[in-house]
Amino acid sequence: MRLIATSCLLLLLSIRTVLACEMALVVALDVSRSVDRDEYKLMRAGIVSAFLDEDVVQQIGWMQGGLMVTVTQWGGVGQQRQAMAWQRLSSPRSILRFATELGTIDRGFWMADTSVSEALSHADAMFADVGTNCRRRVIDVSGDGVSNAGPDALPVARRVGASGITVNGLIITGASPDPVSYFLSQIIGGPGAFVETANSYEDYPRAMKRKLLREFAPVISALPPGSSGQQAPYQIR
Repeated sequence: MRLIATSCLLLLLSIRTVLACEMALVVALDVSRSVDRDEYKLMRAGIVSAFLDEDVVQQIGWMQGGLMVTVTQWGGVGQQRQAMAWQRLSSPRSILRFATELGTIDRGFWMADTSVSEALSHADAMFADVGTNCRRRVIDVSGDGVSNAGPDALPVARRVGASGITVNGLIITGASPDPVSYFLSQIIGGPGAFVETANSYEDYPRAMKRKLLREFAPVISALPPGSSGQQAPYQIR
């Protein structure tokens, strides 16, 4: 009887460990030279607005164990930094605290090149410090252009995606070469990966909210690693 009770307790503890966090999210912000001072402020404000949106707050509240989130900034070779430490979001108060801090973070780099491969490698390394066992791992890479520095992004993106991490893109459209087709073919990967688009930096709040809701949707959260979602990256607008 004692053996059965002990086994049940260990099973419950293992379930609690597995469900200690529904999702770990790295928000990776492009601060290369193509993003000017005002555009950076619009991007930062857009993310704050999205996280404070009532629908997003509700979705986070439904996550078992909440959402672990950190923010990084990236530019060229050797120009990546963790701008905000990992935080657990599970209530309106914790989300407000995160959003308030996010609204104050300074830009880490100026006049930087664009190295998406190093942005992905840096974001991938952040999961080692998340401090809890999250069921899903997601990297959100923002950008308005293609790589012009560092290693080829495709092998790095494929390695990260193959490890079970979802890499999604939020792209500001309009540049040439087209960053949307670049991210669709070279960057996104992993379970349920997609590209969201913003027509301008002024459109960033709408696009960021839409992207977060897509990532947090229960049907996406229910996808197991290695599911069919990994085989069909797609774009939503």
